[in-house]
Amino acid sequence: MTNIDNTPIENTTSANNILPQFVDQLRHLYGIIVQNTYVKDTAKHLNRIIQDANNQTMILIVGKERVGKTTLVNGLLGREILSVDDQHPTSVNTFIRYGEQEEIKAYFLDGVVAVFDLSKLELLTTGDTFASQILREHLDYLEVYLKNDLLKSVTIIDSVSLEAGGGEMAYFSEALMNRVDEIFWVLRAGSMAMDAELLLIETLKNKGVEPLCVINGIDDEEHATAFMDSEQQRIGHLMSDFIGISAINALVAKQTDSHELWQKSQYDQLIAHIHRVAENSDKKTYAILIRFLQWLERFRFELTVIPQRDPFQSAVENIEKYAGDTQYEYSRYQRDLAIVKEYEQEYEQVANTFKQVQTLYQLLQTIAQHDYLHDSEVEEFTEIAVHYQQMLREYRNMHSEYLREYERLDAQHKKIHGKGLMKAFFGQHTQNEFFKERVQKLNEQQEVCVAQYAKVQQAEVSMLQAIRDTQPFLIDLVKVRMSRIEQKVQKLNQQRAKDKRQLKRYAEKLNEFSCLIEAQGYIKEHLQPFLMNEQMPLKSKDIAMLEETVQAILAIDLSNNGLLARSQMNNKMESIAIPFEVQEKYPLQMLDLREEDVKSNDIPEIPKKLVVQYED
Repeated sequence: MTNIDNTPIENTTSANNILPQFVDQLRHLYGIIVQNTYVKDTAKHLNRIIQDANNQTMILIVGKERVGKTTLVNGLLGREILSVDDQHPTSVNTFIRYGEQEEIKAYFLDGVVAVFDLSKLELLTTGDTFASQILREHLDYLEVYLKNDLLKSVTIIDSVSLEAGGGEMAYFSEALMNRVDEIFWVLRAGSMAMDAELLLIETLKNKGVEPLCVINGIDDEEHATAFMDSEQQRIGHLMSDFIGISAINALVAKQTDSHELWQKSQYDQLIAHIHRVAENSDKKTYAILIRFLQWLERFRFELTVIPQRDPFQSAVENIEKYAGDTQYEYSRYQRDLAIVKEYEQEYEQVANTFKQVQTLYQLLQTIAQHDYLHDSEVEEFTEIAVHYQQMLREYRNMHSEYLREYERLDAQHKKIHGKGLMKAFFGQHTQNEFFKERVQKLNEQQEVCVAQYAKVQQAEVSMLQAIRDTQPFLIDLVKVRMSRIEQKVQKLNQQRAKDKRQLKRYAEKLNEFSCLIEAQGYIKEHLQPFLMNEQMPLKSKDIAMLEETVQAILAIDLSNNGLLARSQMNNKMESIAIPFEVQEKYPLQMLDLREEDVKSNDIPEIPKKLVVQYED
């Protein structure tokens, strides 16, 4: 991709050994400047250089819409991993890396990282649902981890399509292009590179970057060879080479294990090129060095404007307010006391969770009201207890229904015979057949009551066993909750102690900006001598740029405006830990429900079966 001077890089052995040493130097520099929030973005860019130096070779797939970039990648992977949709092209840059665990990591613009199952890839890239649109509005980029041997040596980036900006040149993220080791510029056979693309490719050429032109769809275009020859003549001076492929053939070949189709796809050339890129460590070393020189110029600019802007002055003012203003610190201490008071009230409530629990109904109500008692084991107990209550209710309803029917029939019987149903023997009457039929139905209801009563007894046995097993577990859940509250207070006190230590460091190291003074010294004493070594694969113009930039950095005075003197402030911050003595004050109320507390003691007796005799 990168012919930075169109001359080969020498000292290959040296270049291979230099990169790890150079990364160690950069990591130390990053550790210094990351302490300063004002150069946060600059530190982030340095960290990205470090990560890219340590990472595998990165290959970026670039092109306009519908040229088959995603299908090309699927062909390399041998699987239809990435979603292809002509109506909804890929709308988020997707880094495809090697991973034993196949999954997706979604990086959102606010810094949140979420892990998704591989099946959610379409949702995050090309899906047209409302949820997809919402997610993609907030996405920065994706990392897809796959167990694929090719990815052990390279990371492939399936990029969003090129966009035509306000002018004539197509837009693409310059930051992303600067990070990669190779660019595959994809065209579709029969569709020439548009003028907007050419302007962007020419811009890359001026920076020493020459993409590999990959012409896809040679299986669909009758005149594919003629088209490739024509494009080579037209734009060959902007490209490192040309390769014609059929992404569809490659994918089908992998899926059907067709050697013939694989040969027709010409993917072997593409994969061989990928391996060559991955093995070219000299090229990567030089590219990382150049990126650092460009970063150094950015750092110089940041240091230049620091003394002229407010953050430099406000850093000292904030420290003085934080540590020197007694009223401010008193207010902060009162706030922390209020927080701990809230924690104490919460602790008391949790300790008394079971204080009023004396029945099964109260226990179930308590479980439902407190989320910290929700657990699969507790849910299983709740189901058993609710089932017992349901069986009991059903039995009571059946029993009540039986009594209503009995009392109604008994009243009718008294009216006709002058005595109730249970008087053993009755004389003749025209309605005796009616009573016999009704008595039979009552006895059928009695049998249903008997069966339901048996279910109640069975459910009661299960419930009693479950409550014996569950009570200790519920107590443990409450103890865990109480412990977490204590941990919150502990963390608050730890944070207060941390703030104290942080302020002390400010006083000892001047302030946050003193780390940039340290960075100046590190660049002078360590990085410049390391980079000026004659074995470094840098050209004369690179060395001249390095010397000029370093001298400009060292000329910036970051000790102005009395910062050194003013940093020695009187630290009056209250450092005593806020007490949280609650264990004796609010002892845990135990849960000890006995058998007589939880089972129903007023279950109606099973009604007796009616035996009524009449004279013939």
